Amino acid sequence: MVTEVEQQTTISNEHKAEHLQMIQSVIERMSTTSALYKGFSATIVTGVSAISFVDINPWILLLAFVPVICFFVMDVYYFRLEKKYRILYEKVRLEKAPADFSMNANCANSELLDANGSWIQCLKSPSIWMFYIPIIAIGMIIIGLKFGGKI
Repeated sequence: MVTEVEQQTTISNEHKAEHLQMIQSVIERMSTTSALYKGFSATIVTGVSAISFVDINPWILLLAFVPVICFFVMDVYYFRLEKKYRILYEKVRLEKAPADFSMNANCANSELLDANGSWIQCLKSPSIWMFYIPIIAIGMIIIGLKFGGKI
């Protein structure tokens, strides 16, 4: 015979598992969005590289990199938001936050977020700088060569 305490514990564990699953799906969407931004940025740089050998105004090439900068900013934003949800996930998992199905990532603000989820920390992430620094450097080189009349 199942006691009332055991039954409530079972229900509580089920709620916790469902809440964790909801948070995990948000985290998955954030990482998918990040991959899309990186793909769009790579496509833009490839396209700009290809058309840079055509007789085109260098200012047009410069404008073509504005979306890359926008994707960079949005990627950092979503990476930071993903970190907030990871912290919320850990809080619910460790029962430091109730499994009340709240998806408010701002309640994850804590010392942990300040240490791991600041804008600067997100910029230091290899998934950001190892991708965007070469992309932006390639763009700057192409634009510099075009303005210099080398290509």
